[in-house]
Amino acid sequence: MRIIGGVAKGRKIASPKGVDVRPMMDRVREAVFSMLEHLDALQGRVLDLYAGTGAVGMEALSRGMDEAHFVERDPRAVATIWQNLRTLGFDQQAQVHRRNVEDVLTKPHLLGTSEPFDLISVTPPYREVDYNWLVPAVAASPFVKSGTIVVVEYPRELGELPEQVGCLQMLRDRQYGRTRVAIYEARDTNEARAEEEEHEQ
Repeated sequence: MRIIGGVAKGRKIASPKGVDVRPMMDRVREAVFSMLEHLDALQGRVLDLYAGTGAVGMEALSRGMDEAHFVERDPRAVATIWQNLRTLGFDQQAQVHRRNVEDVLTKPHLLGTSEPFDLISVTPPYREVDYNWLVPAVAASPFVKSGTIVVVEYPRELGELPEQVGCLQMLRDRQYGRTRVAIYEARDTNEARAEEEEHEQ
């Protein structure tokens, strides 16, 4: 697995041995970051949930984002993320949290930061999460502010995710084989309500 673009383009990153992290495929990551660049979404701070190898957050750092927080529960994966960060020279721009994502979303203080993020990546193990809970939980979290971009990877079998989830409005929804990726933008309450009323007319 390699970083696809930016200052670390072409550099290899390791995967933890004996851990089923199911990282975002390179071709999917390339397509997603192409969309994010088009949306001018690669600025500020990124939160990589279900981080696995850390590939998404590190791709974001490589392409110019300032800071990354990685949330991953498996200790072997956490060690590999730190290894990859040091190899790429991004360790001073990152924090890695050995936590369950569900715990962080319900108890945000566990992340140790009260600041919202500019980009949030949600790439969970498909069979282990309830998307009907997960996406609204992300939308309702203090990690989201107006303008935050949220990327959600999900399986084709789930069908399409809703166009609107709380403050999140879908911008893109693409399919790559079995994998689907939805990109949402957080809108403030008044803006979201105005859009709802416009759709109802």
